[in-house]
Amino acid sequence: MASRKNSKATEFESILCEILDPQELEVFAVRSKGCEVVFSNASAKARIVRSTGSATDSANSCKTSYAKNFSGICEYCSNSGKSDETALEPFEIEDADGKAYSARCDRVNWIDGKSVSIFTLRDVTQDKLSKERLRTLAYVDQLTGVPNRQKLKDDFNAIKEKIANNMLSGIIALFDLDNFKTINDTYGHNTGDMVLSRLAQHLQDDELFSGHLYRLGGDEFVFLYIDTAGKHDSYDNLKNHYEALLSNALRAYTLPNIDAKCTISIGVSVFPTHGDSLSEVLRKADIALYKAKASGRNQIVFFESQYDTAQKFKDLYINLQPILYRMGRTFGYELVDRGSSSEIDEDTVSLNEFNRTVDALGLKDIENDILFFISYSKQLLNPAVIRNLPKDKFIVQLQLPEVLTKTEMSKELRVCLELQKNGYKLALVGLHSDSFSQELLNIVDYCKFSAADMNKKKQKSIIVANKNVRFIATGVDTPEAFEADIDTGFQLFQGFHFNQPVVGTVTKEISPLKANYFRLLKLSSTDDYMNFREISSIISSDVALTYKLLRILNSAAVGLRNVSSISIAVAYLGEENLKKWIAVLALRGIADDKPLELVRMSLIRARFGELLATQFRTKSDVKQVFMVGMLSLLHIALDMSKEQLLEEIAVAEVVRNSLLTKNGVYSELLRFFEHYEYANWDSVSQFVEENQLDPEYVNDAYISAVKWYKNLVE
Repeated sequence: MASRKNSKATEFESILCEILDPQELEVFAVRSKGCEVVFSNASAKARIVRSTGSATDSANSCKTSYAKNFSGICEYCSNSGKSDETALEPFEIEDADGKAYSARCDRVNWIDGKSVSIFTLRDVTQDKLSKERLRTLAYVDQLTGVPNRQKLKDDFNAIKEKIANNMLSGIIALFDLDNFKTINDTYGHNTGDMVLSRLAQHLQDDELFSGHLYRLGGDEFVFLYIDTAGKHDSYDNLKNHYEALLSNALRAYTLPNIDAKCTISIGVSVFPTHGDSLSEVLRKADIALYKAKASGRNQIVFFESQYDTAQKFKDLYINLQPILYRMGRTFGYELVDRGSSSEIDEDTVSLNEFNRTVDALGLKDIENDILFFISYSKQLLNPAVIRNLPKDKFIVQLQLPEVLTKTEMSKELRVCLELQKNGYKLALVGLHSDSFSQELLNIVDYCKFSAADMNKKKQKSIIVANKNVRFIATGVDTPEAFEADIDTGFQLFQGFHFNQPVVGTVTKEISPLKANYFRLLKLSSTDDYMNFREISSIISSDVALTYKLLRILNSAAVGLRNVSSISIAVAYLGEENLKKWIAVLALRGIADDKPLELVRMSLIRARFGELLATQFRTKSDVKQVFMVGMLSLLHIALDMSKEQLLEEIAVAEVVRNSLLTKNGVYSELLRFFEHYEYANWDSVSQFVEENQLDPEYVNDAYISAVKWYKNLVE
């Protein structure tokens, strides 16, 4: 009987070895009494042979074999008194040679019915080395060996919440080498690289700077220093403290056998005093650095609010007005802000809000060919702005005076040449066909006629004579105006003609390609229970639909990751929330043959309204507000009237009334959307005041909606 049991155990262990040995795992089983080793696979046995020279006596006890090879492994043993749940948690451990292993210990019943602890270990040394190499490539500047810009972002984001909650404070100091260009130009880039490495090494050797230094790029470094909030009892004491600390960096840096030396200029901003986001404190440190350079270099300058002329302009809204090609594809956007009025002194600029908008929308990171038109201000010639603004993405607009005298023309010419010299592309705004300068037209890249100039014949002759300039028609808000401007010769069109129904359009049959999308929209727009089985049937019958919906659900706009089926999405989002995303998919599919701006405006309205709904004096239904915004332009995509559309789609009565009448619950909100899109800021302000909204929140909500749309389409 015993021999049969032994035979059975041997057979069982043989099968285990056949399974485990090819998997590069070390596996051994330990019984509590005396820590007896009852099983070892080939890899585990080989370890004992290597370490002891024997595969017999020392391998009979874990204490004299594996426990000696893996210091501390006993505390993970399920026989040590820990609970089963704790024992099942994976852990990492090192062997006597310093190799890293991923391990776990599980308590199971062995073939004889008695409990054993099974250890499973996998060598992860190479995995860890590979991850460390990847981390080094991702986070370490290869020239100087200090952390890079990405590591700075991650480190600051890790403390951002504590800064916002007044738990942490500190400084961002921007270091820039004075006269570094001279060394590069005189002795070559290799010598310049050696100077940068010497600077980084010197600062890293100083315990005050070690672990706080990052390289942004070129000869710019950032010093991030974190303190507990409230450590300094006054701002002056704080400045004195950090000034003394940073003064250790104010030395001349050079190399043997070269005559040129570099000093350091330092610009400092304090968080949260000057901001609680990295982009804001970096921007202000850059302004302070410019002051340090302008004041003689080799010094430390702390940011002060008077340096930032952007602070003079507070009451700002901003939106993006589309500029389209003739066939409806998007060419670019004009950033229209409330600070564009000619009544505002040209020294008063709104670059603070502009920079915040650029950062929030991620315009600097956009890799497509979309361009952005911005209004000219003197601040655009500030060295810090010239250095940081991506000129391949932005076109500077110069507003011409109503009467272009010789003096005015000379002034405009000087500004154009200065901007052009610094790499900007230019657009003239407000050109008059009876009063213009050919000299200016020879310089600029784009041109807009004044809205008051209606002499189409002269406009056409100017367009024909200036093939080097791209002319943009403005105020193109009807299909009739669009056709007239095409006839005049304009190549680009700014306005909202695409969201106006064509008069006299006969209702078309919905094309087969759109039919599934329309069915989805009808099913997801209802205020009643959603027939999810029917929706699933429609989606699953169309591979393209399934793919597109899963892409939306896995986008940054939704926030899910690795959702591989509609049923999983239901589990995560719930059916009610999933209705919204199915409606978004349907809208995009229905309008795929229309200008993309039609979908963009609809979805931005939906998200913008959703964000504002919680702030109204009378709380609004967020789901209804989203649906109102999304459906507000759908009839144009389908070449229907609103009435015809809403006969096909069963929406909540409150949504229907808002879309069809001027007195619905959300009709006023729809008018607000239109005012915002057309930059009718007085009407926007009236709506904001009547609903007791915070203007800054409204601006942030719009920016957030645009960014949400950007995440969705990406």
